[in-house]
Amino acid sequence: MIETTLQNTLDELGITRNKLSVESKVRAATLQSLVDKKASSLKFDTLNALLDTINDLAKQKGIDKIYEINDIITYQYKKE
Repeated sequence: MIETTLQNTLDELGITRNKLSVESKVRAATLQSLVDKKASSLKFDTLNALLDTINDLAKQKGIDKIYEINDIITYQYKKE
C-alpha cells in the first residue's frame, strides 16, 4: 500500500502547503490531494519539484537533513 507522508514533512519543517506550492510551483490542489491521501497518481517531475524545494527550504532553515522520497510517500507490502 502506498501512503503519503507529506504533511509530516511539512510539520517537521514548519512550512505550510501554500509555501511549498508557491516555492515548488506545484498546484495547491495537487498538494491538498497528497496531504488528504486522495491522490491516485504522482508524476516524477512533481515529485522532483517537491523534493528539491523541500531540501532547499530545509537548508535555508539550517536543517542538516536530505529529504528523500520516503519523506513524501511510503510503501508497505500488504498481503491479503
